[in-house]
Amino acid sequence: MRKSFSLLELIIVIAVIAIIGTFAIPKFYKIMSNSKITELKSNLAIIRNNISKLKTKQTLLNEVISIDSLDDASSNTNNEILFDKIIDFNILSTTSSLKEIGKWIKLSDSSYEYILSSNKSVLFSLENNSFNCTSSLEICKEIE
Repeated sequence: MRKSFSLLELIIVIAVIAIIGTFAIPKFYKIMSNSKITELKSNLAIIRNNISKLKTKQTLLNEVISIDSLDDASSNTNNEILFDKIIDFNILSTTSSLKEIGKWIKLSDSSYEYILSSNKSVLFSLENNSFNCTSSLEICKEIE
């Protein structure tokens, strides 16, 4: 006589997996979302800190130079190196059609977008030698 699982045992295992999945999947997405917000905060702190260093250096050298752009990358182009004029490591871009989560899109010489999720992004612009959030107040407060 062969031993095998009964239909009842299989149904119980499937039910347990489904119950675990209903709690685990939303938690996983929340963790992923929080990690992208943390990554954005880190990038933002580095960018702002290096802009501040550049302004301080210009002040000490008695130079009056406005920061017009943060990189020489093309707008809305995939895998371009962004912020290379102020940071030492590579941040690669994505395009507005790809919208890869966790990546930056260069919209113009002074404006950028960070993709947090498939339906949520944060806009930034370089104005008066400052890199500021230009999205809604709610989103800007979440990342500040």
